Amino acid sequence: MNFKDKNVLILGMARSGIAAAEKLNSLGAKVLVVDCADNRSLRLKATELQQQGISTHIGSQPPSYAEDKELIVISPGVPSDISLFKRARELEVPIWSEVELAYRLAGPSPFIVGITGTNGKTTTATLIGEMYKKSFPTVVGGNIGNPLVSNLENVSSDTKFVVELSSFQLENIVKFRPRISILLNITDDHLDRYADIDDYAEAKGRIFLNQTKEDYAILNYDDPITRNFASSIKGKVIPFSKSNEFDTGIFIKSGKIFFNSKGISKEICGVDKLKIKGEHNLDNAMAAVAASLIGGVPLDFARETLFNFKGLKHRVEYVATIDGIEFYNDSKATNPDAVIKALTAFDKPIILLAGGRNKKNSFQSVAEASKDKVKAAIVFGEAANEIKSSFINLNIPVKGSPSLADAVMMAFETSKVGDVVLLSPACASFDMFSNYKERGEAFKKVVLKIKEDAYGSKKN
Repeated sequence: MNFKDKNVLILGMARSGIAAAEKLNSLGAKVLVVDCADNRSLRLKATELQQQGISTHIGSQPPSYAEDKELIVISPGVPSDISLFKRARELEVPIWSEVELAYRLAGPSPFIVGITGTNGKTTTATLIGEMYKKSFPTVVGGNIGNPLVSNLENVSSDTKFVVELSSFQLENIVKFRPRISILLNITDDHLDRYADIDDYAEAKGRIFLNQTKEDYAILNYDDPITRNFASSIKGKVIPFSKSNEFDTGIFIKSGKIFFNSKGISKEICGVDKLKIKGEHNLDNAMAAVAASLIGGVPLDFARETLFNFKGLKHRVEYVATIDGIEFYNDSKATNPDAVIKALTAFDKPIILLAGGRNKKNSFQSVAEASKDKVKAAIVFGEAANEIKSSFINLNIPVKGSPSLADAVMMAFETSKVGDVVLLSPACASFDMFSNYKERGEAFKKVVLKIKEDAYGSKKN
């Protein structure tokens, strides 16, 4: 596709917007990047783009900016219902997500494994990426942190793309087509952006939009919303489940993972061989194995990756043990369902640290799941009172904290030998931190400071 001298508008000056701008600029397009926010960080980014010959505007997104454009590329964080987009649709200006742009630039019919779902995307994408890298040149990108469009140098027809996809990215795909699509689960999330869970599920389901009968769709059959997509999918459906067996699919039986296909049953491994904690990680492991075997990865390579994979930072990540108390960082748990899954990873009493900015979610499910797991909760951030009120009828003490650092100290002071202190916020981080990673690093810093300065000082 020739972008030379095309007038392109890019909305959003975060990572994907900047990556798209730099790529299109290198291809000779006339690029304008706009962002409705205005702060020092954005101004620095704008200056860097201008030094590359890219035009910028910050502080507003006027609808008139659509009027002389031949393409608009939207960053995931920009809602699709702003007035500029309404004007663009009136003018029939194409609107693409950054992953759509990358798809168009990746060559004819690139081999893509696309992973979406409310929770588990990053773990599953990482697992698949490690499995594929043992057999093929592989690019891992998308919502996992690396914009796909910035990873297109030196790719070939043999390159496999493993792409984590958020619902925001899927809203504006047009031709984007994964050869293998994975839908892990759908639970309440981002209801500050979507009208209801059906609207959110519809956005997730767009991952199957352009698949053909030659493609594959891997679905979690233990999740009713995910399973309901099966009847409308054009590709070959590969189910996975912890409780059901399939003639074709992947499942757990007698403590072992099996993959059945074309009348052949393959034993993958025993569940006890996995180093990653929690029942939710069984789903992630099954989905990753299915995607890898379907894509041509030898079984031994898939097994080796499973046996060696210890999980991701900020996802039920072990930090330290201090005076017999274990500390885990689950900062990536930005919605209630992620917290519920994290709680299943432990059979010890938990002191739960939760809070942040709510995304219009109810915390009642977290409270219910805490009944037999959580001995105390410490809440912080904008949603502290909402979370506390969800626990009001339970026999679980809940304390408020002015900061995450104070919450960690309070947890340490009230814990005993054999307890687990778990940061699993159920909320976005943006009230106190720039992202969940910064929040997780702040938690780890406090924990390691306690270990360094106070180890052995706490009596049990």
